Amino acid sequence: MRSKWAYKVERVKPGAFASTSTRMEQISDALTRRGLDGWELVNVIPMPSVGETHLYFKKPI
Repeated sequence: MRSKWAYKVERVKPGAFASTSTRMEQISDALTRRGLDGWELVNVIPMPSVGETHLYFKKPI
């Protein structure tokens, strides 16, 4: 059986002067929110040059 998937990319961009613990908390919050909505994390791309992290999710439709 073939599954169909929906995909979502979420950009997490903490403030410029956010501490490491604040950044980790914001990423954890984003992961929890999407997980509760049924999204599964499939990839993470940190982008330190612009100070953000891209989270890639999928879920069956």
